[in-house]
Amino acid sequence: MTTQLSEAIPLRKRPRRWRRRFLIVNGLGIALWLFASWLVTDQLTQRATSIRPESEPVIEWGRIQPLRLTTGDEQDLGAWYIPGRPDRPPVLLLHGNGGTRGDCLDQAEWMAAAGYPLLLITLRAHGDSTGNLNDFGYSARHDVVAAVAWLEQTCPGRPIIWGRSLGSAAAMFAASELGNRVGGYALECPYRDLRTAVHNRTRARLPPLLSWVAYAGLSLTAPLVLGDVDRISPRDASAGVPKDIPVLLLAGGNDPLATPSEAIALAERIGSRAQVVVFEGAGHLELRQTDPIRYREIGLRFLASCRTAD
Repeated sequence: MTTQLSEAIPLRKRPRRWRRRFLIVNGLGIALWLFASWLVTDQLTQRATSIRPESEPVIEWGRIQPLRLTTGDEQDLGAWYIPGRPDRPPVLLLHGNGGTRGDCLDQAEWMAAAGYPLLLITLRAHGDSTGNLNDFGYSARHDVVAAVAWLEQTCPGRPIIWGRSLGSAAAMFAASELGNRVGGYALECPYRDLRTAVHNRTRARLPPLLSWVAYAGLSLTAPLVLGDVDRISPRDASAGVPKDIPVLLLAGGNDPLATPSEAIALAERIGSRAQVVVFEGAGHLELRQTDPIRYREIGLRFLASCRTAD
């Protein structure tokens, strides 16, 4: 009888041991998931490459003048200025995430042919500009303000800002401070807000279950790197665009990273002066490649409308 009782005690304790092991393993798994998510978030918000020179190319359609700009928060930006006609307002060109000002030369060619003075800058944490934090355009608002200030001292007319993806977000984050100093905005493939952008990218690059796990981890750990992530919202920032300034929003019909519905959401927040144009079949930042003639015609028509508005 005594022997049977002593053998029964370990049997009753065994489930407790397994539960304890189960909780430990799950806790370690969750901790590892959160650590990996934080690590990915930290990497995604750092500059991808070290500072590297950006030599001005030789072009047949204009003369590039290299310069450096200093922002209000002491970042140093590489820039190229291409002079134009004095009766044309200047255009500020802003590249997308991971790019440099050289990516905007395809636009610059037909804008320069129409006589517009052009300023191409490399945003912070990219190319030959300083800065390590890439917070998806939020801090780059200082870059936009510095570029507009330089154009105001150099060219007549209110500058027009044309931003691509990251550049369009930076333009919107600067809109409230710039107010009526800008003559118009063209926003190419803008994202709605950071949470939507992360969700789109995990869904586009991972299978369904894995994308949900990745998105949840990035959402939970992003505030540790970026603070209040909900402030990184071009849609909310677009409310700072004055109601009398024309805004053109361009979207790709097959863009999984910045959908046409996101451009529409920004347009609704901006008001009646905002126009949305969708390039059917185009992916992210593939509008010009999909239909170069239409892209150029729409762009020139918008630039002319900004001059008329002035």
